[in-house]
Amino acid sequence: MSQPPPPPSQPPSGGFGPPPEQPDDRPDQPERQPEQQPEKAEREQPPQVPLSKSPQSPADPPGQPPQAPAGPQTPPGPPSYGYPQQPGQPGQFGGPEQPVQPGQFGQAPQFPPGQPQAYGYPQQPGQMPQAPYGQAPAYGRPPAYGQPPSYGYPQQPGYGQYPTQPMYGGGAQPPGGGNGGNKSAKILAVVAAVVAVLLVAGGGVWFLTKDDGGTEAKKGDKGTTQGADGGSGDSGGSGGEKGLIDAELAWTVDPPKVDKQDIIAEAPGTWFVGGNIVKATTSSTTAYDMKTGKVAWSIDMPRPKDCTAAFEMSEDRTVVQYGRRCEFVMGIDLAAGKKLWNKELPSKRDSSSEFSYTEMAVSGDIAAAAWIGNAVGYDLSTGKELWQQEEGSDCKDRGYSGGAQLVAKLECGFGGSQKVQGVGPGGKKKWEWDVPDGIEVLKVLSTDPLVLGVNAGGESSIDITDVMVLSDSGELQDKISIDKDRHELGCRGITLSNCPGTVVDGGTMYISSKPHQGGEYGQTSEIIAFDLTTGKSKWLGEPTTGGRIVPVTVEDGSLLAYELPGYDKPGQVVTLDPKTGKPSPRMKLPESGVKQEYDMATGSDVHPFWKDGHFFLVNHRFYATAGLSDLAIAAYS
Repeated sequence: MSQPPPPPSQPPSGGFGPPPEQPDDRPDQPERQPEQQPEKAEREQPPQVPLSKSPQSPADPPGQPPQAPAGPQTPPGPPSYGYPQQPGQPGQFGGPEQPVQPGQFGQAPQFPPGQPQAYGYPQQPGQMPQAPYGQAPAYGRPPAYGQPPSYGYPQQPGYGQYPTQPMYGGGAQPPGGGNGGNKSAKILAVVAAVVAVLLVAGGGVWFLTKDDGGTEAKKGDKGTTQGADGGSGDSGGSGGEKGLIDAELAWTVDPPKVDKQDIIAEAPGTWFVGGNIVKATTSSTTAYDMKTGKVAWSIDMPRPKDCTAAFEMSEDRTVVQYGRRCEFVMGIDLAAGKKLWNKELPSKRDSSSEFSYTEMAVSGDIAAAAWIGNAVGYDLSTGKELWQQEEGSDCKDRGYSGGAQLVAKLECGFGGSQKVQGVGPGGKKKWEWDVPDGIEVLKVLSTDPLVLGVNAGGESSIDITDVMVLSDSGELQDKISIDKDRHELGCRGITLSNCPGTVVDGGTMYISSKPHQGGEYGQTSEIIAFDLTTGKSKWLGEPTTGGRIVPVTVEDGSLLAYELPGYDKPGQVVTLDPKTGKPSPRMKLPESGVKQEYDMATGSDVHPFWKDGHFFLVNHRFYATAGLSDLAIAAYS
């Protein structure tokens, strides 16, 4: 598989004035004090395990708005639920339904005529209810003003495209009748009543598909609950509100400017060192005090739309790509706030897009970068080159993922086989796993333990159909089947890393369920904990508010998750009991800043972070058009 060409609709990078000085001569940059926004300002995968394809669902027909009848209609017959079915046949409900079309703000959702919703009705064995999703906007454009964003994490885009769906999206739609009219209102009322009755009758049971194809009903498990601070709480208690933080919006950082010809700019790179949060943007890498937002240090560097950075750091060090063509890489000491070294990436062709789609990672004392046509490794302390892609080699490094160990994905021949390697000191190969034919490695979800997201022949070549767990020596240990209609890994882009919606800690993987109808916000989801040693689900954690919930990180053995806000209700951070998944509030976000939080949480590439009792929403995508970009950082404490 070759790397994608740049999007045809985008102009070449540039627009930053004269070329930067040669790296060896470039002096350390002075501190810079960017402006901050006032506190309350408004925004103007033993032996190989056989793989099975994920269940495929028939394509959903597009929803149609209700049509005005030409004359009196015969009343519809009673619903099939509860009525005798033909022997061996499941009920009518739970089959493919036309999706609900989300209305614009102030407009009620429209349901397909004559079809009640599937949620709350019995589903076909092994199926989860289908949820309505919004339509992703066209490339290069954010959702239209007033249009609710699509729910859930964006899926990986096709080559040459950037993901444009919101990362979280799906806060509750605001109230209002809009243009739905009496007919829509009546349909909504009838459906709501039927669903409510059936939810009570059926208990609202959700089914989690296990790897052996069976199902396991899990809801509201009872058991010992730990305190909200992640410590051992009183046995049998409600979890209480021990250590509950009633937070305020402490400080914010305005979005950086984006060159008009770039249109949209990706800005990955968020790290925590000491008491600072460090963010790479389009023009600098800057450290802010977590408590006050005061700038601790800043290094200026031109970073156009295609420049990237390592997602990890090693001993407080990382690497950032910069330059008019993203042709330079800089090693940075994040604790001291100073440049360690910088190098010009070895060029193979003189093209403005040569270094587009670069992937960078750090682990131990190695920094690695791969891009179209080449790959290189550096000593993270000195910048000394350790290796470069061999000319004429059949297998080429296509991407890296770092952290506890450095992992490389190799592709052999055009569209040929793949390999996954562990990279040791000096760039030496520690182990190698030959990816089975028909399998494509898409993501590295964790490097300790090594967990891969792969495609094993699903509906789409860019969907993760299975999660594979490898041993420290690169042997396949287990797998978990992933259904894109039920599970949400929260991955985006075509880089090997970058799945913020998946948290792996020890022998457990935490992901979200797909959002579906329910809860007081209209859309809800749950957190699913998978045992990586058995491949089976451990528990299902429900949100306390009935809205959407996404995993954030693990602290003191307990998962911290973010419950997204509604349109008029703030979100909160909760601690989930590691044995039962029962949530306890940890931090309540302020009601006074709900609009700002909602805008951030429904942004196109916003990441939640938790560090030392502080919660952050951090933006990794910005727009050239004024008013479209959300804040760069919103800090709560």
